[in-house]
Amino acid sequence: MTLMDDTALLREYARTESESAFAAVVQQHVALVYSAARRQVRDAQLAEDVTQAVFIVLARKASQVSRHPGLSGWLLKTTRYAANAHIRAAVRRTQREQEAAMQSFNATDFSRQSEADAEAWEQLAPLLDEALASLGDTDRAALALRYFENKTGEEIGRTLGLNERGVQKRVSRALEKLRKFFGKKGIALSAAAIAGAVSANAVQAAPVEMAAKISVVAAKGLATTTTITTLVKATMKTMTWLKLKFAAGVGLATVLAGGVAMVAVSQTGNADKPSVQEIVKQSQDAYAALTSYSDQGQTVSSIGSNAVAPHNFSIKLARPDLYRVEWTQDLGFYAQTGLVWSAGGGNFLKMTQASKPTPYSNMEGALSSATGISGGASGSIPGTFFKLNWGNKLGATMQTAKRKPDEKIGDVDCYVLTQSKAGRTQTLWIGKQDFLIRQYEQDTSAAAMQTMLEAQAKTHPEIQSMLQRGNLGGDAKSVETHTDLVLNQTIAKTDFSP
Repeated sequence: MTLMDDTALLREYARTESESAFAAVVQQHVALVYSAARRQVRDAQLAEDVTQAVFIVLARKASQVSRHPGLSGWLLKTTRYAANAHIRAAVRRTQREQEAAMQSFNATDFSRQSEADAEAWEQLAPLLDEALASLGDTDRAALALRYFENKTGEEIGRTLGLNERGVQKRVSRALEKLRKFFGKKGIALSAAAIAGAVSANAVQAAPVEMAAKISVVAAKGLATTTTITTLVKATMKTMTWLKLKFAAGVGLATVLAGGVAMVAVSQTGNADKPSVQEIVKQSQDAYAALTSYSDQGQTVSSIGSNAVAPHNFSIKLARPDLYRVEWTQDLGFYAQTGLVWSAGGGNFLKMTQASKPTPYSNMEGALSSATGISGGASGSIPGTFFKLNWGNKLGATMQTAKRKPDEKIGDVDCYVLTQSKAGRTQTLWIGKQDFLIRQYEQDTSAAAMQTMLEAQAKTHPEIQSMLQRGNLGGDAKSVETHTDLVLNQTIAKTDFSP
């Protein structure tokens, strides 16, 4: 059976619900999925549950996956999602259960290989799936085809649309990325040693009759236990969120926390009850008077009843044009860390910790490009501090704003201003003493988000099917909170460098 057969079989199953076609796909790949699950959950029975969940997801998404470049790469990524869903559930149940599951793994279950490969594999195995998750889809697919399925350069080329020379370069580049990943974890191995260890050990035989059992159950889209049902739901939730995030311009946070400004338009007020206009003017003056600013914070978002992994961030700003905004979003299966900065020698953005810096011609371009992936952190306070055209929460873009009852953010008494337009409601909490922003909230209706995604679908056709199913999950909400404010302290230029 070839990889092209996989594509044809999935299309046949999607078109006719042929159980025999799906069974053939399962038989080809069950060992790969089970081996990856076993490495991560480290328990044989739980690995079977994860494997079944992955193939149920495959059955439900067969029409989409048949267009994916390399089924084995997709299966490895989905197994990562499902395994992490199990691990998170185990943590919620009790820490003791998780520890027991993690300790149940026995490396001697794997076949003995050469001594060098076995030693390398012992170091690589616990981190291999995290490393693969850090790669792009094409790099992951190339490695999976070459070292997990032992495909030839010609076969890989047909699947990925490359010539054999292109395949060789792609595989070599992906191996080098793995080498660097493991090097940062303190594992010093050559690319050749990694390739040998993975090729010899990554895929082991699945339990007898597993393929037959999974084929029947998964092809019907069913789950045999509550645990598997939960895994399937959690896995598909993660996949939907990541697709939405990509479709919305490398981050749905652009919708949830993206920048439109807040304006003040009240004509009345007094010293005890200042008007919106007076509050905003004093806040503008407070930021203009600062020579430097730094804080810590978090953005918490949700879509309907589904919570999104929070962004934790830190911000440093100084006159006239120095800034550094760093963020981390822990998605469970990996932590996405990025940085946008200028230390006076240019403007740069790293979307992930491992990516190369992308230069920008100006501050506004760099900060606006980072908004979605930073959870909005690169927009609100930097835009307000530097009084940019984009991201300034105290600017003049919006034409209406109202006061709500005062509230506290932590132990800080705040004025609360809110404004609604075109399906979005934005609310600011401004400290009564220092007139600095302590919290920013944006609520976006499902209808407004649908409109935005329809516009994005013009350049990202892969989300058309999701839009047709109406699978957006409800209204979106984002709350960005700023704490530990430090004002007007000298910050060295070196503190803004990566």
